[in-house]
Amino acid sequence: MKFNNIKQFEQRMDDAGINIAFFTIQYQNCVIEAVYSKAQRKFLLAIVDHNIGFTCSLENEYASAYINHEKATKQLMECRNHYEFDPKHFFEYLDNQLPRTTLAQVTNKQYENTARNAVSNFEDRIFFNHWRDSNMSKQQRDKTIELMGYEVIEFCDENHLIPIFYPHPTDRTLAVLENFEHDYDVHNAVN
Repeated sequence: MKFNNIKQFEQRMDDAGINIAFFTIQYQNCVIEAVYSKAQRKFLLAIVDHNIGFTCSLENEYASAYINHEKATKQLMECRNHYEFDPKHFFEYLDNQLPRTTLAQVTNKQYENTARNAVSNFEDRIFFNHWRDSNMSKQQRDKTIELMGYEVIEFCDENHLIPIFYPHPTDRTLAVLENFEHDYDVHNAVN
């Protein structure tokens, strides 16, 4: 699916000096909080009051209209009182909202709230802190997908890593949203 408004949105970010944008949209009966990393070309989307989140990554102006998170797809269907799974409708709506969103540089508090809304299995340790050389459990994999996306899973698999999460965000939590590979290169030591 093509995001027709992403270049304009990123230009608005540049004009405002924003690296990682925070905004909310009303999707029928649901409020969606969004964090967008321009460097990673990735959205973290949280359906407020439902503890369901998912990521959407762009390649150039294109994203897959498939959401590999059954609960999120079902909740989006319920948000619009519709009885068919149609994630493409949500992405088209999101794209159409980009020129009108009120955006700001994400703060630790905004990211904290969005991440807490995005995790299906609520727990305190949801904020990236560092990398560890280790095998990944299913629970760790699910949490990483919800909060960081599939690209990070692939990176972890290739490098035999897991992201270690803490109960509070740090500057590194937000920095990893800008570029997780750069974070790994800069901190090179794996705990």
